[in-house]
Amino acid sequence: MRHPVPTPRAFRSQRLIVLTLLLGVAACDVPAFEGPQIQSPPPAFFIQNEAYQNRRMFRDHEIVSHDAWVETSWGFFSGIYINGHRGVLTEGDVRAAQEAALAAAVSGVIIENVEPLTIDGREAWGWAERLQTRELGLSWIRYRAVVPYDTISYAIDFHGGEPELKGRPDTLRVIVASFAIGQTTWDLPLIAILGGMTLFLVAALQRRSQARATHLQGIRFVKIKKDDEKESDEGPESEVNANADAESGSAPSD
Repeated sequence: MRHPVPTPRAFRSQRLIVLTLLLGVAACDVPAFEGPQIQSPPPAFFIQNEAYQNRRMFRDHEIVSHDAWVETSWGFFSGIYINGHRGVLTEGDVRAAQEAALAAAVSGVIIENVEPLTIDGREAWGWAERLQTRELGLSWIRYRAVVPYDTISYAIDFHGGEPELKGRPDTLRVIVASFAIGQTTWDLPLIAILGGMTLFLVAALQRRSQARATHLQGIRFVKIKKDDEKESDEGPESEVNANADAESGSAPSD
């Protein structure tokens, strides 16, 4: 039966330091994507900022930032377009954009009502669209949303043409709602506590090492001779004794 090997104190302290550092890394919140971006894009989507949609939600507003995700597998096109517009767009602006889309809709396009959303912890609004005819069935689905910030508003347009997305239309709303201004944030109080713990452990290790070094310096070491050294030391003396015994044994008797 094997017995567990005891863990040295120094090794345990080193593990505590490593654990503290790992907790420090966990104290930061790293987004999936930096900047204003969809944080949970669907699989197989890739960024292609050169792609633009044919019909924007706010044609009269200047685009100050633009990002796009596209997916073209199996011959079906799907895309997510993110346009940043200067200023704060309101619910009234979103409803006006939905009414404009309704007025410009072709036959077979169904546009639903505007609904409230929460995106990146902010109040937002969106609506769903789809093209469905008796002859072709469901051709595509779309979800559009607007989330305003302090000085800029983002219009997010998700067009889904692949069968997997069309089979789960609510997925578009969930993906659009993952939009956020991705920034790496740090828990400063926790980092300060972990930093203090790390310094304390390092100081404790240094004190223990110094105490061990002082203890070792006070120990007197005695050299233990090896067997061959003992034989070499005893060799000449043994030879002298042997000669003396031989001479005493060979002396003539009176």
